[in-house]
Amino acid sequence: MARIHVLDAVTANQIAAGEVVERPASIVKELVENAIDAGATEIEIEIAEGGLSYLRVTDNGNGMEPEDAELAFVRHATSKIRTAEDIFAVASLGFRGEALPSIASVAKVRLQTRPATRETGVFLAIEGGKETERGEIGAPSGTTVEVRDLFYNTPARRKFMKTERTESGRINALVGKMALAEAGITFRLINNGRIVIDTPGNGSLADTFAGIYGAELSEAMLPVEFQGDTATVRGLVGKPSVLKGTRQWQTFIVNRRVVESPLIARALTNAYHSLLPKNGHPVAVLQIETTPEEVDVNVHPQKREIRFLAEQQIFRQVSHAILSALTAAAKPAQVATEIRQRPAAVEKDMRSLLTDEKEQQERRDAWREALRQEAEKRAAERAPVQESAERPEIYTSGTATSGRNAATQPAEYVPPSPQRIAESTAFTDYLAEQRRETTAALFEPATEAPYPVPLGQVADCFIICQMGEELYIIDQHAAHERIRYDRLAVATEGIPSQQLLVPVLLTLAPEEIRVLTEREEDLRELGFVLAQAGPNVIRVDAAPADAEGAEQERMIREIAATLQDSHAPTREQLRHRVLAYAACRGAIKAGHRLNIRQMRELISDLFATSRPFVCPHGRPVIVRFTAKDLANLFERT
Repeated sequence: MARIHVLDAVTANQIAAGEVVERPASIVKELVENAIDAGATEIEIEIAEGGLSYLRVTDNGNGMEPEDAELAFVRHATSKIRTAEDIFAVASLGFRGEALPSIASVAKVRLQTRPATRETGVFLAIEGGKETERGEIGAPSGTTVEVRDLFYNTPARRKFMKTERTESGRINALVGKMALAEAGITFRLINNGRIVIDTPGNGSLADTFAGIYGAELSEAMLPVEFQGDTATVRGLVGKPSVLKGTRQWQTFIVNRRVVESPLIARALTNAYHSLLPKNGHPVAVLQIETTPEEVDVNVHPQKREIRFLAEQQIFRQVSHAILSALTAAAKPAQVATEIRQRPAAVEKDMRSLLTDEKEQQERRDAWREALRQEAEKRAAERAPVQESAERPEIYTSGTATSGRNAATQPAEYVPPSPQRIAESTAFTDYLAEQRRETTAALFEPATEAPYPVPLGQVADCFIICQMGEELYIIDQHAAHERIRYDRLAVATEGIPSQQLLVPVLLTLAPEEIRVLTEREEDLRELGFVLAQAGPNVIRVDAAPADAEGAEQERMIREIAATLQDSHAPTREQLRHRVLAYAACRGAIKAGHRLNIRQMRELISDLFATSRPFVCPHGRPVIVRFTAKDLANLFERT
């Protein structure tokens, strides 16, 4: 008896459906893509119990003729392509003709559709892949697909579904990403009778983003606009101060298709590589437009993954587009890390802080004048001190008093020496000048300074500054790191290197030696001159000037480990890591006391850099408190 037999159509369709219909979110994706291909400008999705019991997608697109509606449930029937060659230039989101028959084989489906050219529409009801009802119906132009009791006939599949909350969350995330891909379409998602997503559909990506993620996060996004040789990159990227714990906040869109692309993810990380800590991911919406011939969309049954013909070009263009957007935002108020702490139980009232600007200016002028008068008064009243062997004398306003009987015994006046007068005058003038500088620094209007004005130092580590009505705290070590990094990066193509009097011999694993010798030229640009001196030995003849013996070995071992990763760093990434290390070595450390002039120069140099808001290692340099933030901290009501 033959062991091989042909499966019946229903069983084959149910098995094949597993490639397309993975969960309720998969159905939403397929139906919404069909609606977009049909030219819809409004799409409404409604779900109940995570989409397992009920799911509906309604659009105002072109609709279908009765004969097309029937063919739509035949496997591999499609209006998108005709021949295999068309796959390499697909302009639509769907093209396989598998979505509707796959859905209908594992659920109870009802289709209602009417083209604008007909007075009545048609409906079909299908259960488990078999048609149960059809007929004419009065309906608005467009298409509505209802899906009930998903996986009712495949209980083994249904038991692997997650909780209602999890499945609803997947649908919410998917609809949000598709809305970002089609900002000109109004999307409305209804979950158990409650509207959770409602986008304007006005064509603005920023407005759509705000409608999905909220206005506060939208304000922290920077626009991306870049025209490359083979692709156009547009979108939004978050400030380095906006970090998320996962990549779920990243949306990649290629030719209007929401995709998962490790290549684009690496390009995004590469652009942020000196701005983020290791445990954070930036928020991004990237729209990449290229010719259909440059993209293979026929990689995954659900069309989630794609391949680029020229991967390296796309990588460079996406990375450059994001880097340009980040570099363009150089104002401290745009890029500084904001700290907000709002006690939940206290309602804030800012009226006491938001006084009239004219009144604030008058107050600053009065403070400035009072401080200057006080400085002049102290300078004029300061008298030279005459040292005596018998008793100390203190001169105040021309009267000498004794600590023993100051109330009744006037002191004899002793003229100071000419040298003492000269020293006293110079010192007095110096103090007066310092007070004038401090007064100007404290009370000059913020518009006169292009960067925050230093007020003082805390713990010999943090510089306290003011800019307008805002308070800034700057980490002096991180700030000097950024300054040194930019100067090293601009000063020379190669990192300064020093020849070692006694070469260093390192014993490494064979794989480490292999990756180091393969990147010998790259390492030479980083300041390392290496040569293999034995089966498991590397000889170090030169190293970066700032690196000492033990640090040289640690750096080489770290580079070797990095080069063995599955995603080996590029030459630019390697150079960045060594430059960051060199910048850290020579930077001002915590515990180093600075005077006001040194603080001012440090801040001036910091804001002359390309990215003053983060150090080369990704840590924040500046923390900003607005007047509202300070009021919240003091619970002003």
